[in-house]
Amino acid sequence: MGFPDWHGTSVSDFDEWVAAVSGQNKTAVFRGQRRYWPLLPSISRNDLAAKILSIENKLLKAFKKEGERCLHLIPETDWDWLVVGQHHGLPTRILDWSYNPYVALWFALKKHQQNDSEPEVWVLKPASGDIIDSLENSRPFSGTRTKLFNTEFIIPRIREQESCFVLFKYIEKSGMGFVPLEKNQRLRTRIERIRLAKYAASEMINEIERKGFVEERLFPNIDNVAISIKERIFKTLT
Repeated sequence: MGFPDWHGTSVSDFDEWVAAVSGQNKTAVFRGQRRYWPLLPSISRNDLAAKILSIENKLLKAFKKEGERCLHLIPETDWDWLVVGQHHGLPTRILDWSYNPYVALWFALKKHQQNDSEPEVWVLKPASGDIIDSLENSRPFSGTRTKLFNTEFIIPRIREQESCFVLFKYIEKSGMGFVPLEKNQRLRTRIERIRLAKYAASEMINEIERKGFVEERLFPNIDNVAISIKERIFKTLT
C-alpha cells in the first residue's frame, strides 16, 4: 500500500516502534484498530457515497436538536458538535486519533478475541501545513483538504484519551466521498503502521492495563465512580 509495515509480538516491540517512528516529532498521533480497514471516517463506511452530504446534514441537524437535552455543556460550533457526535457513535467525517500511543494500543487490543482480529496501530506524523491552526477562522464543511485538528471542547473521555481528529475533505469523484488517509497524496508518506501478533494480544493488553490504560480510565463514568466508592467505603465498615 506504499507505507512501511512493522511487526510486533510484545509491548517492548511496540515501544521500540513508537520511538523509531515518532522520534522528536511531538505532533505524531496514533490510531489503533482491531484489524485492517481503510482509514476513513465512519460516515463513508456504507454504499451511499452519492448521498453522503445529505445524510451528514440530516444526522448532525437531528443530533443537535435531540442531543442537547442530554448534555451538561452545550456545543457552540459545528466543530464541537462533530467531536461530541463522533465520541458517542454518530457517523461523521472525522476520525479519532490520540497523542498517546498506549491509548491507540489499547483500542487495537481490546477486542482481540474476535475472529477477525489482527491488531494494528497507525502513526501519522503531520507537517505544520497538515494541521488546522484556528478553528475559529475555519469551517468543517468548507476546507480545502483533509487535515488534523485539536478540539477545545474537552469532555472527560476526550481528555483521558488525549484525542485529536482528522477532518476529511469531501471529494465527489473518490467513489466513497472521501479518500482514505493511506491513499491521500499529501499524507500517505507520513503514515506508518505496526501489525501486532494476535497470539500475543492477551499478554500485551494485560501489560498496558497494569500501566493504567483501562476502560474505566479511558471512558470516565461518574455513575461507576460513585458505585466503586460506595462499595469500597462500606466494605471497610463491615
